Amino acid sequence: MYLNITQKKIIKYSHGPCLVLAGAGSGKTRVVISKIIYLINVCKVKSENIVAITFTNKSAQEMQLQLIKHFKNCNNKIKVNISTFHSFGLRIIKSELFHLNLKANFSLLNQEDKLFLLKTFTKSVFKKNNDLLLKLSSKISYWKNKLIDPLNAKLKSITNLDKTFAMYYDLYQFHLNNFNKLDLDDLIFIPTLLLKNNASARLRWQKKVDYLLVDEYQDTNVIQYNLIKMLNPKNFTLVGDDDQSIYSWRGAEPKNLLFLKIDYPHLKIFKLEQNYRSSGRILKASNKLIANNLHIYKKSLITQLKYGSKIKILQNINEEYEAKNIAKEIVSHYKKFNTQFSDYAVLYRSNQQSKILESIFIKNHIPYNINNRTQFLKFFEIKILMNYLKFILNPNDNFYFLKVINVPGRKIGISTIKKLKSWAIKNNISLYKTCYNDNLEKILSKNKVKSLKKFIKWIKESIVLSDVQPMQIISHIIKNINYKNWLKESSKDLVEFKKNVKNISIFVNLINELLIGNSQHPQMTLSEIVSYLTLYEDVNVNRRSHLKGVFLMTLHASKGLEFPFVFIAGLEEGILPHYSSISQNNIEEERRLMYVGMTRAKKELTLTFANKRSNYGLTTLSKYSRFLLELPQEDLVWINQKNNFNSNILLNNSINRIKFLKKMLKLSK
Repeated sequence: MYLNITQKKIIKYSHGPCLVLAGAGSGKTRVVISKIIYLINVCKVKSENIVAITFTNKSAQEMQLQLIKHFKNCNNKIKVNISTFHSFGLRIIKSELFHLNLKANFSLLNQEDKLFLLKTFTKSVFKKNNDLLLKLSSKISYWKNKLIDPLNAKLKSITNLDKTFAMYYDLYQFHLNNFNKLDLDDLIFIPTLLLKNNASARLRWQKKVDYLLVDEYQDTNVIQYNLIKMLNPKNFTLVGDDDQSIYSWRGAEPKNLLFLKIDYPHLKIFKLEQNYRSSGRILKASNKLIANNLHIYKKSLITQLKYGSKIKILQNINEEYEAKNIAKEIVSHYKKFNTQFSDYAVLYRSNQQSKILESIFIKNHIPYNINNRTQFLKFFEIKILMNYLKFILNPNDNFYFLKVINVPGRKIGISTIKKLKSWAIKNNISLYKTCYNDNLEKILSKNKVKSLKKFIKWIKESIVLSDVQPMQIISHIIKNINYKNWLKESSKDLVEFKKNVKNISIFVNLINELLIGNSQHPQMTLSEIVSYLTLYEDVNVNRRSHLKGVFLMTLHASKGLEFPFVFIAGLEEGILPHYSSISQNNIEEERRLMYVGMTRAKKELTLTFANKRSNYGLTTLSKYSRFLLELPQEDLVWINQKNNFNSNILLNNSINRIKFLKKMLKLSK
């Protein structure tokens, strides 16, 4: 593995606090992996006492696979703890259940479940105001990510709205505590509070971490920085780039780079400024753009790659012609240079921009893949099975009891549920335990009691099966609730039903694969699998089809990726920079977002804008983005696209239409 002089210095600096300012395309992942190997082989640090934290599950898996590959012939078992902050927090929670007053079978709420639960608390006040509901959910996340509990939230609230939110935060947290449940924010909130307030737990975890590495450090928020400090590592390497901090809306604090210098006066700072990705021209333009921002630490990327082609600026009459001209450019380039469609990426500020691009690509038979489609685990037929698993693992969770009791229908109506709830509250027990009560016939009919008893008997059997034969549990659920017949009756047509059945089969295979374990995942228990799938709902269950076409994605989603040829669409005031950032005077983050997009390109970069654009039925004149004027004009070529778009350029006589369609069909499989 080739390493430059600075990379070698970083790897060998193993004693003391270290901050690496890693520019785009500077090989930071290579450095992190190499440093872990150096720590194990040269410094003799025990692999299990090395903790590496990154921000995406995909990055964590890729790093783990590289280490497995490197140490595959090693006699000693190498196990480095590489995970996201949430996974690391979950690990602490599972190890400290006693101190946290939690049971091992706790439920983990995803964002959708959180909103559903908050809706049940607030419906009498919020009515059907979804905006207020979303604001409440965001406010609770904000408080947790600032280490503010419900009591302090009430004390800090000034406006009437915040006071109302604090009241619901208290009610929400009481419910979570009472029914052995956590939400995603708790995975960092709870461990940080534990390490802050419990000296023995703090010491225990400090002893477990001999060396800490954190990737994408510029994206850490207040609570994540506090968690790092609570671990009190004497030796660490934090890798970040303030020029790529694009998540302030998620609470990311680039200032954590500055706080680090204050908290660790002997901090050693390295700069990775050698870019191995982009052409000299793309890099020059990116540097000039980002130089307009204020910087905590200054750096400038350099490259030894060729200077490369000029950056194209395509001016279009409207968003339709913008999409058509992007399609024309891609196919023309594809045919001329015999490239692959997967060499191209079209990036944009918001998901809404993808609709017209998809429409044009479909009409012209251009294969593409997009990352904002419904995630597999959010499909209706899969969510129901996940709800059953969560309920079986934690039967005293009223939330999931209500989710599954009538899916498929068991003729347990609203009236019956209300009576059950009333009984449960009166006796301070769960709905599941309420169903065991022999006095139910006093408030319910015999048929209703019979249905409930039958249901809980089956759940009890399922709980036992999930423990002794977990690989059978999904098939057991599907068979006993007559799931496929119910789906067939519920589906609008046979095509939808077959798709549902196929998804269920994929889900069963996924569960069994995780139960057995493989090179990408260690063997997991059913409880661990449910937590994992709740935490990473974008888990890849179709590993081939997403690599065959042009990539369409948001600028945020493109971070960490690279492509030979990149298009950035919608370079207009109000889109990039976004109007919300303009109104909030947060142009610097928008500029960083543009910088991230530009530095995804390896060989060629094309920027596009429209003179007018339709939004929500209204067509308005557009002004091109200020960012275009911040680029070195000598390295740009401005092209005023003609409006007589000819689709024949995409599928002309030089390509046999039938062969082309067959090729696209083959690629999509």
